[in-house]
Amino acid sequence: MLKKRIQNDFIKNILTLFTGTAIAQFLPVAITPILTRMYGPNEFGILALYMAIISILSVISTGRYELAIMIPKKDYEAINIAGVAAYINVTISILLFLLLLVFGEKLSSFFGVKALGFWVYFIPLSLVILGFYEIIYYWLNRRKMYKDMSVNKVIQQAGIGTANISIGYVNNGIGLILGTLIGQLFALLLIVKKLFIKEKDFINKISKKDMVHQAKRFINFPKFFMFAHTLNVSSRNLAQILFSSFFNSVTVGYFTLTQRVLGLPVSLIGSAISDVFRQEASVDLLTKGNCKELYIKTFKLLFLLAIIPFTVLYFISPWLFSFVFGAEWRVAGEYARLMMPMLFFQFITSPLSTLSVILEKNKYEVIWQTALFLSTTSSLVIGYKIFSSIKISIILFTFAYSVMYIIDGLMTYRFAVTGRSENIRDK
Repeated sequence: MLKKRIQNDFIKNILTLFTGTAIAQFLPVAITPILTRMYGPNEFGILALYMAIISILSVISTGRYELAIMIPKKDYEAINIAGVAAYINVTISILLFLLLLVFGEKLSSFFGVKALGFWVYFIPLSLVILGFYEIIYYWLNRRKMYKDMSVNKVIQQAGIGTANISIGYVNNGIGLILGTLIGQLFALLLIVKKLFIKEKDFINKISKKDMVHQAKRFINFPKFFMFAHTLNVSSRNLAQILFSSFFNSVTVGYFTLTQRVLGLPVSLIGSAISDVFRQEASVDLLTKGNCKELYIKTFKLLFLLAIIPFTVLYFISPWLFSFVFGAEWRVAGEYARLMMPMLFFQFITSPLSTLSVILEKNKYEVIWQTALFLSTTSSLVIGYKIFSSIKISIILFTFAYSVMYIIDGLMTYRFAVTGRSENIRDK
C-alpha cells in the first residue's frame, strides 16, 4: 500500500509540473510565428549571442552552490546554502558591472561581441535575475512546492512573449532582448514575493556563521561543479558564438530558431521530470541506499514520451518550419532535422544526469564536461576549417553531443545501482 502511494505521489508530482511546463512550452512556440514576422534572423542571432554570454556567466555567478540545496537533511542548512549562492551572485554581478563601466567597449571588442552595443551593460542585471531565479527554484523543489514552480514557469514565458510582441511594434531592433529581460524580472519578483510569504521563517534562519559553515562544507561545488558546468554551458552555447564568428548572424538566427522551437520544449518537459526525479532520488538514496528502480521507471517514461514525436519531427521539420514561420525559415527546419538525434538523447538522459550532482560525483562531472567541451568545440572547428559548411558543422556537432549523452546515460545508471555505497568506497 505504501509503495503504491509513493508511486502515485511520484506521478502526481510529475503531472503537476508537466501541466505547467506544457503550457509554458506552448506559449513561446505559439507566438514564434508572430515573432518571425516581426524580427529577422539577424535579430534572433543577436539575442542568441546575448543569451549565450549570460548562460555561460550565470554558472560562475553562483558558484553552483544552488545545486547543493537539495542535499542536506535539515532545511535550515539548505537555506543557508541558498544564502551563500545569493551572496556570491550579487557580489560577482556588481564587480562585473563596475568592470563594464570602465572597460565595456574594449571588452566587447576583445571578445567579438560589439554587435550587442549598449546591451552589454545589462549583462550584470541578467545575471542577478537568473541567479536568484535558479536559487529559489531549487529551494521550492526541495520543499516540494511543485505547483508554485509550475505556475511561475507559465508566468515567465507569458511575460517574455507579451513583452517581445508589445515592444516589437515600437522598435523591433530591441524587442527580443528587452522583452526577455522584462519577462524574466516579472516572474522573479512574483516568486520572491511568494517565497517571503510562505517561507519567511526559513529565511530568518540565514546567518553569516551558518553560511560560512555551509560554504566550506560544500566547497567542492565551486571547485568541481562550477568548472564542469561552465564547460557544459559553454559547449551548448559555443555554437552561437562560433557560428557568429565563422559565418554570420543570419546563420545564428536560423540555428537559434531551431533551438527556440525544439530545444525549449525538450528542456521544459525534461526539467519537469527532472525536478521530481531529483527529489525522489534524494529520498531513495537516503532510505534505500540506491535508486535503481526509480531510475529505470523514469528512463522508460522519458523514452516513451520521446520516440514518436522525435521520429515524426525528423521527417517533417523542413516543411513544418516553412509552413509555420514563413518560407525564409525553411533553412531552420533543415537544421532541426540534422539536430534531431542530439535532442532525442538530450531529452532522455538530461533529467537523469542530476543523479551525479546528488551523489556528488564531482570528478566524473569534470571529466565528462571536459570531454563534451573538447568534442563539440572540435566538431565545429573541423566543420568550418576543413569543410567550410554550416550543415556539416551541425552534423558533427550533433554526433559529438549524442555520443556524450549516451555515455552519461550509462554512467548515471551505474550510479543509480551502486548508490551511496560507491561514494563510501571512494572515500
